Amino acid sequence: MEASGIKILPEDLINKIAAGEVVERPASVVKELIENSIDAGATQIKVEIQSAGRKLIRVSDNGHGMTKDEVKLSIERHTTSKINKLDDLFNIQSLGFRGEALPSIASVSVLEIRSKADKSDAGCLLLVEGGKTIKQGEIGCPVGTTISVKDLFFNTPARKKFLKSPATEMGHIGNIISMYALVNPQIAFEFVSDGKPLLITSGSGQLLDAVVSIYGADIAKGLVKVEHEFASGKISGYISQPTLSRIDKSYENFFVNKRYVRNFLLNRALEDAYRTLIPNSRYPIAILFIEINPKQVDVNVHPAKREIKFVKTQEVMEAIRSAVSKNLETKPANPSTELGASPSTKQWQPEMAEILFPVAGDGLQVTSEEIHIEIDAEQPLTPLYQFKNTYIICTDGQELVLIDQHAAHERILYDELRTQSTEHRAQELLIPETIETNPKEMLVLQENLDYLKNMGFDLEEFGNNSFILRSVPALASKGSPKQLLTDILSELQELGKSVQLEVKQENIRKLIACHGAIKAGDQLTLQEMNQLIKDLYTTENPLTCPHGRPTMIRITEEDLAKRFGR
Repeated sequence: MEASGIKILPEDLINKIAAGEVVERPASVVKELIENSIDAGATQIKVEIQSAGRKLIRVSDNGHGMTKDEVKLSIERHTTSKINKLDDLFNIQSLGFRGEALPSIASVSVLEIRSKADKSDAGCLLLVEGGKTIKQGEIGCPVGTTISVKDLFFNTPARKKFLKSPATEMGHIGNIISMYALVNPQIAFEFVSDGKPLLITSGSGQLLDAVVSIYGADIAKGLVKVEHEFASGKISGYISQPTLSRIDKSYENFFVNKRYVRNFLLNRALEDAYRTLIPNSRYPIAILFIEINPKQVDVNVHPAKREIKFVKTQEVMEAIRSAVSKNLETKPANPSTELGASPSTKQWQPEMAEILFPVAGDGLQVTSEEIHIEIDAEQPLTPLYQFKNTYIICTDGQELVLIDQHAAHERILYDELRTQSTEHRAQELLIPETIETNPKEMLVLQENLDYLKNMGFDLEEFGNNSFILRSVPALASKGSPKQLLTDILSELQELGKSVQLEVKQENIRKLIACHGAIKAGDQLTLQEMNQLIKDLYTTENPLTCPHGRPTMIRITEEDLAKRFGR
């Protein structure tokens, strides 16, 4: 490409470039407009969308509104009421402050603003198409502001082409609204998609009320309140008890000075506090608010203000760990109950000892001839002992073999699911379960209802964001039906709509196998151990579970000799 010299870009091109930084997708528009409504002091915010935001995004509020002159200025770049001088950038307490949002949105859509200030006699109307003002004048309207964004990316087809499926875009919008509803429980939010209400919060000012509206009563019941002060500020909110966890990090929410943020170090600190309480493959639920001196935070590191930096990162991380650990201790969970571990009195299984080491006379007199071990193709290993109700110690007559009972059963169930016909066997629940979903989960569930039914789930829509679960795959009937479906929804969200069906099926099979498998801590009889070993050796790959972890470890005579220094 030949150089043509340095020149000033046209204003409309500058705005479109800015739009590319600020307006990534419909959810970006929703975010910017909600922030403006909150900064305007609104106590009621209604978000209406059509076609997942492609056709229409409308945000209405009852804030203090704008005058005619302020409406005109609002679509000019770098016009803002939030900052006046350089020092203000390091003491930001409002949500929006760049003055780029509205002009950027206006440059790639048909934008309509209707607003009336508190003391104005009449409202004002401004219509902008592709950054150019088409119409302006006075109208009658209530105090507050309504901004409608129509035909997003109509003049930038390349951007429109890269939008994801309606369900994915809807999920992002629902997530944005949910975050602002959590951080502003005093504001009544309403989210309507194609005429259907998806989310309504009361605006009561109680965080737990907002949690119930967004995540459902079941999750709210499993949360623990957090209150913790540290040198630079304080932490508050809710965290989940160890019995309540998810398979991904989407329920880990952090707010810094009432701004929803992303910072992987905050996630790491939270997860560190749960390290010994929940399995490595699962993540806690958290809604944590960090109040800190604004000068200790830089929110000006990303055009959309999602990512932040702390001046004292390690102090904040340690505060998160301490807050979580301290407040979990206030309602201690019983590890034996959570993990199913047996009391110490049951760790030695006398019935197994009697079989392997028979008592002769007044003491244990055991010879190799007295222990008869049957080894054949069908039963390649003989169980000797179940250690901690988690590992089965076996032998093949030559070596010792340690089997992880959960990993082994996972492999068995996974292979059984793979070899089943297209229609999976279902197990009806004695008492149907009510599944409460957030807007994003509801859309994923609706999109995959037929697929889930084929897997053995019988689901029926039951009011806003709720479903009745009547059956589950037969192989997963021993676990928690609600937890299984919740994990599957998280997995489907993570995979997205475009993923191949084979990949989706494989991941769901792994989840069903994991939930249906014998758990660490489940006590097994000798017959059950024998059957587990037989079934394991009929699978295609008995050495690993579906996730790739080993199902067994072999200890040779040479290994033992080395350990004993022979």
